[in-house]
Amino acid sequence: MDKSELDNLQTNLEEPGSNELAFFDRLRAVGGSVGLDENGELVKLPGPVFIDFEASSLSSNSWPIEVGISWLDGRKVITQSKLIKPRSDWSMADWNSKSAEIHGIARQEIEAADDADTVTHWLLEAVGRRVLVSDAPEFDQIWLDRLLGRQGPKIEDFDQLVWSAFSDDGLVNPGRLHRIYKALSQSETVHRAGMMQLNCAALGELG
Repeated sequence: MDKSELDNLQTNLEEPGSNELAFFDRLRAVGGSVGLDENGELVKLPGPVFIDFEASSLSSNSWPIEVGISWLDGRKVITQSKLIKPRSDWSMADWNSKSAEIHGIARQEIEAADDADTVTHWLLEAVGRRVLVSDAPEFDQIWLDRLLGRQGPKIEDFDQLVWSAFSDDGLVNPGRLHRIYKALSQSETVHRAGMMQLNCAALGELG
């Protein structure tokens, strides 16, 4: 084996493969160990943060009117939420009365809310480096990006996270997948961004 082949081998050994990257992504999503510190101790990231938005409508031009986040502190669920005053370039024509009937938030409430920049600063500070999780990431990602005015952190899919953590091949309590969905099926659905803590609590029941 010549020097170039040895260099290539060393490079390949130093760079994680796609399967390794996927494995550690799953670990990070469930707050698992992600490496060793300088003392050889396991390093863990904080657990995931559940995020949910209410919006002006479900159209492609919709904009967020409320954001809520929940996370586990031990076995206690912490939940915070904020209404969002629309930015001047968000079209008021996209306000949908049927959506308003579902979430129950009046136009007057959001006009008196914190402006989008203030909510953005609060949200990023509250989330920090933790993984974001949603049961509707295809919508919540759009509204997160619109709130931030740029591409925001990737929001992971709740169902995929649960499967990775609790299926028979999972990283946490394998074989107990049915329990989390049983807990969710017994919970009342509430269409407000500050009430998604039911998902968070369901995971906590399996700790």
